[in-house]
Amino acid sequence: MADTTRFGHDQLGHLLADYLLEVPRFQRSYSWDEGNVEEFLSDLSAARKKDADYFMGTVVFARPGEDGDRRRIVDGQQRLATTAILFIAIRDRLHEPERSRQADEIEKRFLRGYVIAQDDVVERLILSPDDLSGYQHLLNGESQTLPSNSLIRKSYDVCAGHVAGLAPRPKQHENLIQLSQQLENRVQVLVAEATDLPEAYVIFETLNDRGADLTTADLLKNFLFSAAGQYFRFVEDRWAQLESNFDRPEDLVKFIRYHHVSRHGSVSGRKLYRAIQSEVGDKATSAKQYIDDLMKAQQVYLALRDPEHSYWNNVNVDVRDALYAYRRFGFEASIPVLLAGFAKWSHDDAARLLVKVANWSVRSTFAGRLGGGVADETFGETARAISSRTARNQTSVRTLLAKLIPNDVEFMEAFVTYGDVSASRAKYLLAMLEKADEQKHQRPARPVDWYSRAVTLEHILPLSAANSESTSAAVNRIGNLALLEKRLNKSAGRKPFEDKRAAYRDSSFELTKRLASKRTWRTRSITDRSRELALLAAVAWPDK
Repeated sequence: MADTTRFGHDQLGHLLADYLLEVPRFQRSYSWDEGNVEEFLSDLSAARKKDADYFMGTVVFARPGEDGDRRRIVDGQQRLATTAILFIAIRDRLHEPERSRQADEIEKRFLRGYVIAQDDVVERLILSPDDLSGYQHLLNGESQTLPSNSLIRKSYDVCAGHVAGLAPRPKQHENLIQLSQQLENRVQVLVAEATDLPEAYVIFETLNDRGADLTTADLLKNFLFSAAGQYFRFVEDRWAQLESNFDRPEDLVKFIRYHHVSRHGSVSGRKLYRAIQSEVGDKATSAKQYIDDLMKAQQVYLALRDPEHSYWNNVNVDVRDALYAYRRFGFEASIPVLLAGFAKWSHDDAARLLVKVANWSVRSTFAGRLGGGVADETFGETARAISSRTARNQTSVRTLLAKLIPNDVEFMEAFVTYGDVSASRAKYLLAMLEKADEQKHQRPARPVDWYSRAVTLEHILPLSAANSESTSAAVNRIGNLALLEKRLNKSAGRKPFEDKRAAYRDSSFELTKRLASKRTWRTRSITDRSRELALLAAVAWPDK
C-alpha cells in the first residue's frame, strides 16, 4: 500500500479549486447539523483573529477510475461539502453589494468551472444522490426552494447568516475575501490518495481504528515536541511514560481532557487540542511545565482507578469504599473535580472530598441527575473553582454542586422506586447499607471485604420464581437482594424462601440475618424492604 498510495498536505480550498470531486453513490448523505457548522465557523473566526492556520484532519480520496475524471471522497465529505456551501454563501453575499466580478471568481474557482476535456462548465463537487438536488439548488441560488428541515438548507442558512454578519454593508466586502482566502490557503488538511476505492477504504478503516481521539493525541504530542525546544528529551521521555500507562489511545485522551477540565472548566473533545495549544503557547518552558503537570495528575488519575495503588499509602483517610463506588458505577464526570482537589488541597483534605463526591454521586445516580451536559458543565465549573482557589473547602464545593444532589426526601423516594441493580453495584450498595445499620444501632464497626469472592449476591425471591410481569420487574431491585457468604449461598441455592431462612439466620450480615424472621416473601415484601433500606441509604450516603 505504501508504494501505491500518495500522502501529502494541502489546504481545504485548494482541494475544491484544483480537483473534480465526488461522493461515491453508496456513501452516507450530508449529516452536519447547525451546531457542527456553527462550530466550524467559530473555529475559522478564532484562527483569523490569531492569524493562525486551522487544521481540519485527514481527507481520504480514491483516484479517478477508468470511466471518470473525479477523485472519490472516502473521508472528508462533511468538511468539503460544508466548505463548498460556505463558498456559495460568500458568492451570494458578494452579489448583493454588486461585487459580481468577485462573486463570479468565487464560483469559477471553487464551485463550477470549465473543463476542456468535457468542453463544458461542471460542478467541482458532486454530492451523493440524496443530496445532489439540494446542492444543485444552492449552486443555482435557489436556497429558498429547499424544505426548511433539509440539512443542506440549514447549513446554508447558518453560513449565510455568518457572512452577512461579517459584511453587513457593501464596504465591508473585504471581510468575505479574507474568509475565502483563509479557506483556500490556511485551512490545513492531510491528504491520503489511494489507487482505488478498496484501498481507500483500507486507509479509512485504519485511521478510524486508531480513532479520532488518537488523532488528538498525535496532534498534541507533535505540538509539544515542536514546542519543547531545549527540553525535547524531557518532554519526549515524559510523553512515553504517559502513553505506557494506557492500553488504548482514547483512554489517554480522556485523561488529558479531564486534566484540562480540572483547571479550565468544561471543553468538548473536538476543541481539546486547540484549547491546550492556546494554553501552552510556543514557549519551551510552558511545554515542559505542561507535561510535568500531566505526569503529576496522571498519578492521581491512575490511583483513582485502583484502590490498591501505592498512592493511598500516604493518605490518612479510608477511601477504599469510595473508589469501589467509582469503579462499580463508572462515575466519570466528577473526575476533574478530584484531580483539582488533589492538585490544590492537602492529600487528606482531597481524600475526604473524594468520599463526599462519591456519596453525592450515588445520590445523584438514583435521582437521575448525572447524565447529560448539565452534570459535565457543573463538575467542570466546580473543578475550575477549586483550581483557581475560589472553592477552598468541601462546603463551597457542595454549594457549587447543589443542583445535582437530591435532599434526603428526594433521595429516599428515588431509592425505593429505582429499577434493576446490577450485581456489582448491588454488592457495594448493600455493604454500605450494612455499615449504616451498624452506625444507626451503634454496633462496633467491623471490616467487611464485601468485594471479595467469599461474599455473594443472593436473590431472596429467586430469578427462577419470576413467573409474572410484576415479579420479573422486582427480582433485581435492591429490596430483593442481600449479601450472603458463599458457603451459605451454596446451601440456599434456588430453594423456596421458607427453606432458605436457616442460611440467612447464619449469615454475619445483620441485614441478611433479619430476613430469617420473615414468614413469607412476596412482591410486596420487596417494596417494604426497599423502604426500610431507603431509611439507611440517607445515612450511608449523607448529604453533608
